Amino acid sequence: MDVSTRSLRYFVAVAEELHFTRAAERLYVAQPALSKAVRRLEDELGAPLFVRTRHSVALTDAGRSLLPVARAAVESLDDWERRARAERDAAARVLPVGYHSAVDPTLLRGVTERFAALRPDRRVELRLNDWDDPAGTVLSGRDRAALLRLPLPGANRLDHEVIVTERRCVALPEGHRLTALDTVRLRDLRDETFVALPASAGPLRDFWLALDRLGTLPKIGAEVHNSEDYFQAVQSGRGIAMLSEMTSRVYRRPGVVYRPVVDAPESELAVVWPRGDADPVLRDFVRACLEAAGDYRG
Repeated sequence: MDVSTRSLRYFVAVAEELHFTRAAERLYVAQPALSKAVRRLEDELGAPLFVRTRHSVALTDAGRSLLPVARAAVESLDDWERRARAERDAAARVLPVGYHSAVDPTLLRGVTERFAALRPDRRVELRLNDWDDPAGTVLSGRDRAALLRLPLPGANRLDHEVIVTERRCVALPEGHRLTALDTVRLRDLRDETFVALPASAGPLRDFWLALDRLGTLPKIGAEVHNSEDYFQAVQSGRGIAMLSEMTSRVYRRPGVVYRPVVDAPESELAVVWPRGDADPVLRDFVRACLEAAGDYRG
């Protein structure tokens, strides 16, 4: 039997999602390729792992017994890869940190300056991430930490500290009926078409669509994977978009008007890192984030 780690990773994703399309989005693979890989694994093991119907996916007895074994194998490999990358980065005296483009450059500069004061022998290497899998680079070990908006997929495997809490705004195309208002309430957005993050962003997508407050999934006019596409979709009238107050300051675009949403729950920007990682260098980076946030005035 020659079962690959990739096959086990694919199996775990489908077993946790119980949905081949969502699992494919989570893994960034085409659904036919994922289905083929799972069937190949079933052939190699000599047992079906899923019961598939047109409307549902369920684990078989064999699948249920394999899941904890496969999950442990994948997590063990991920842990080893993280340690190997950490050792490599330590040798290079670099701390790789992911962030989203909507983080204020003033705050980023404050973080790097604070960290340099704490660790003059190290430097932060900032890496711009897209929105497909916000915490993926930290969970995979590519980045030691990241500055990200909450909530996050994979949060059960992460520790975090909130560094900035701020209100939410809505981005509107110029001339939209709501631009006549100084402030907006969630009920004003109920019938609007939205620009959405990709489905793989999970709870973060739902947060910016205000699903917990609007009660139903709004109409989606565009699904985008980065900030430039986000604002272009608003400019072209394909939908409105909710965002943080920081983002509204960082991204000023012709044809886009911002209004605060006064009754929406606040947005939280956090520094996140792998759960249980007690590396002193990483802890100093978290400290630098908290100190820089204390000085930050948006």
